[in-house]
Amino acid sequence: MNNLYDNNKRTIKNYKENNNSIGSFDPEISENLNKNYELFAKNYETAFADLATRNLEDIAKRTESELLGIDKLILSFFEKWVILDLTKKRIYSIVDKEIFKIINNSENKNQTDIINKSNVIKHLKNFDFKNIDSYNSNELEPLDLFSSTIILHYLLTADGTPLSGKWILFRELLDGLFYGDTIPGVLQPLVKKYEYSGQEFLRKILDNGGKIYKDFKFAGVIYPFERFPILFIFEEKDEEFTADLRVLFDSSASHYIKSDIIKTLVVYTVKKLL
Repeated sequence: MNNLYDNNKRTIKNYKENNNSIGSFDPEISENLNKNYELFAKNYETAFADLATRNLEDIAKRTESELLGIDKLILSFFEKWVILDLTKKRIYSIVDKEIFKIINNSENKNQTDIINKSNVIKHLKNFDFKNIDSYNSNELEPLDLFSSTIILHYLLTADGTPLSGKWILFRELLDGLFYGDTIPGVLQPLVKKYEYSGQEFLRKILDNGGKIYKDFKFAGVIYPFERFPILFIFEEKDEEFTADLRVLFDSSASHYIKSDIIKTLVVYTVKKLL
């Protein structure tokens, strides 16, 4: 426990230093994110303890994740594939070279943008999960605490409500009015960076495992989780109008993540797109 606590403190320190060097967030937003990060660190063990009391098979069905054995879940998180190990109380991501192996062993080697979940499971069955030494830089790497806690929140909150296909604003989410006015400020760094480059914004969406949304000129959907899409609609600056960016969510979003964590997830996503 002390080692985990010490690791969490170091992770928080490193995250704060990184947070101050990426993007140009309003100081208040950055401070709120840091406070959430510290809260996440404190809740990490509690979340795993709560998860241990749940039925993993039910959680897998509700979240589009896959059960591996009796104590592991496999799911996607942004562009990564991750493995939650309930016994070791850790979450790991598959390193890039292992992803390339999965692609090369796939029946459709040209499909490099989407990896079939069954191929991932087949590949992971060759791993020796009994030995902690099998978790190394050659195969799997520990996921950072911040990402891990978001994943734990998602797994514990999701109730399996189907996606509706209806997009709503943050303020329309359950309890979304409380944070709704802060969202434009969170998006401002992206507006500033891509104000003349909508195509570059779309490329960044794709780099993070997203898809183009063709109903608008510069729009894309990011998938933190398979059942939690986030739609970004960007408008370039021109002679008449300033650049603008809107973020929308499926109307089922509150069935998977609470609004305060959704805001934190938006900030996290913005950082990935910068």
